[in-house]
Amino acid sequence: MAVKRAWTNPAVYGLEGPDNRNLKIIFESLTAFLSSHIGVWGEFNGTTDANGDLVITHDAGFLPAAVLITEKDVGDETKLGPYHIDSKTDTTVTVHFLDKSGNDRAAHTVGGYYHVLPATRVRD
Repeated sequence: MAVKRAWTNPAVYGLEGPDNRNLKIIFESLTAFLSSHIGVWGEFNGTTDANGDLVITHDAGFLPAAVLITEKDVGDETKLGPYHIDSKTDTTVTVHFLDKSGNDRAAHTVGGYYHVLPATRVRD
């Protein structure tokens, strides 16, 4: 009979709080640990609004320091063009899509992948 092993909560040392005191942080799960260190990623699909905006829900639980977006072709309607991050919160990212002429890509089906990155610092 195989032995089942459970993940233990990761404890991370060497982090500093706002007062430069060392912290020991224990995460509730491996997923929480990875999310706070390498970010949260996923796939999105949707239709842009009249302004060419699409709100992507990532539910990372932190304000992203950076957001990476890669658009994919989702069918005949897609006209790949430029896009940029319009706003971001700890739960959503609003992406503004444009067509190749620089006009808002209103009411278009778009899809792709996102990666929201947490703020980090180089450890000494």
